[in-house]
Amino acid sequence: MEVENDWWALGQHHALATPLLDWTTSPYVAAYFAFIEDIKEDTGLRAVWALYKPSVTAKNRELTRRKKGNNKPETLEIFSPMSNENPRLVTQGGLFTRIDGITIEDWVRKNFKGIDDSYILFKITIPSKDRRLCLRSLNRMNINHLSLFPDLYGASIFCNTDLMIDKY
Repeated sequence: MEVENDWWALGQHHALATPLLDWTTSPYVAAYFAFIEDIKEDTGLRAVWALYKPSVTAKNRELTRRKKGNNKPETLEIFSPMSNENPRLVTQGGLFTRIDGITIEDWVRKNFKGIDDSYILFKITIPSKDRRLCLRSLNRMNINHLSLFPDLYGASIFCNTDLMIDKY
């Protein structure tokens, strides 16, 4: 692996604090990660976020073209690691975003001002009370820790979840 972000991506999938934010190309995998944790202080809702990649890519090109001097444009980097050395990333359909010093929400608001930005970044909320039903349904689609984490850790969490959720 030669690219810095590839190293960050590998580390992130092994609990390293990184400047990256995990995404997936699958809304079902995103829902799984939204529901798998049994949150004690729950707000009553779980969230799945979606980012429209073509608009972000076009905006990044525009910002790069308009850049002045030696200043690096404030782009929202979206990338998939070039290496397939991370089986978790492959099975999860993983990709990442990276931006310094600003949240993605603020970046979208700033760069898509005057445009309906609800189609660039949006949030889908699902009631937490449906957690077990969602996890059961996702498991029937083979979206579970066993398939998303193809290692001993994934097998262990899958077994624990099977014990906790009736008819999993």
